[in-house]
Amino acid sequence: MSATTTLTVDLRSSRPARARVVICAGDGQPAAEEATQRRAQEAAAAGRAAREQREADQRAERAAAERRRAAEDAEAQRRAEETEARRQAAENDAQRQAAEREAKRKAEAEEVRRKAEAAAEAERDAALQRRLAAEEEAGAAVSAGVMDEYRRMLAQTIERSWIRPPSARAGLQCTLLVTQAPGGTVMDVTLGACNGDAAVRESITNAVYRASPLPAPRDPRAFERRLEIVFKPTE
Repeated sequence: MSATTTLTVDLRSSRPARARVVICAGDGQPAAEEATQRRAQEAAAAGRAAREQREADQRAERAAAERRRAAEDAEAQRRAEETEARRQAAENDAQRQAAEREAKRKAEAEEVRRKAEAAAEAERDAALQRRLAAEEEAGAAVSAGVMDEYRRMLAQTIERSWIRPPSARAGLQCTLLVTQAPGGTVMDVTLGACNGDAAVRESITNAVYRASPLPAPRDPRAFERRLEIVFKPTE
């Protein structure tokens, strides 16, 4: 009689494999030998089943460890993201506050500038009004003959300083454009229309500089920095 061992393994289950021994009529081997072989086969099958069970348990432990690590990593990632979100929110809030402070500073500076411009504009308007009033008063003075009197006085002063050159002839008449500083100091002299020769023109120009400083008008409102004087010396 001989024994045939059939090992049945269910791969979907973690239970130990089952060994089935089928005893068949053989060629007359002794029963003891067959029993020994059967026990050896059963022991080998049980060893393999135990080894497979250990390997399955180890795989399960590794899978569980991997799941734990994955969960720990996910938790660490979540905490890191929360920390980054709090940091970003704090940074955004700080930037917002800084922007608000800068906007407030600019608004205050703009208000100061606007007020300064308004004050300057008001001062310009006031200065214009004062100048117009002064010009109006000056016009009144001119209409009263003060300006004509002032020009005659200047022409007489220049004539007294004039050294007549030999080429000067009767009927001499020259237009002088005189620039003076406050106080009467002559700054510039230009001759306009003049019927004298070069020597006469030069002598008149020198006479204006010698007459500096020019006398002040009787009415200070008649003073002008740029004067047009007609020089007509007496014969």
